[in-house]
Amino acid sequence: MDKQERAIESTSGLLKKLVVLIVFVAVIVGFIMYLNDSEPNYKRITMNNLAAQFQKSVTNAHWQWQAEGRPPIVVVITYENTTDTEGALIEKERRPMIMSHLGWPRVEPTSEGCEKTWDMVLNLPLMVEGFKVYGEYYDGVKITGNALDSYCRFRMSVGPYFDYHVYRGDVGKVQS
Repeated sequence: MDKQERAIESTSGLLKKLVVLIVFVAVIVGFIMYLNDSEPNYKRITMNNLAAQFQKSVTNAHWQWQAEGRPPIVVVITYENTTDTEGALIEKERRPMIMSHLGWPRVEPTSEGCEKTWDMVLNLPLMVEGFKVYGEYYDGVKITGNALDSYCRFRMSVGPYFDYHVYRGDVGKVQS
């Protein structure tokens, strides 16, 4: 019986140590997950800002297109938030935008066309936080049977993306 009692105590001690180890590992994993989740998602924040900037630029181009009598190309001028010594606005940049017959920046129906539209609308490289942004064209005819449902999706290889609906000028909410 003596050997059996020692074996039971040994097994009991081993079981207690195993329970303590499992609790310790669970606490450490929970702590790591908490720290990982509490860190802001900079890629998503940046994509949100780019989507808002994209929508603003598209809308400005549309209204300029309307005001100028619906030309095939509009030149969008951006100004600094300050004025020069004479009180005139300081021009930041000029960029031409090719417009569709519906008054939105024109997109060639290819992924390369989406990437060119990004460049035309934002005048920025296809990069977010050092990661490449991909422009993908989705044909509305193939998806829903309606050409007006075509869109460009701007995404990173992993993470957030937003859609630009080519014939409506809408920029969708950033998704993950």
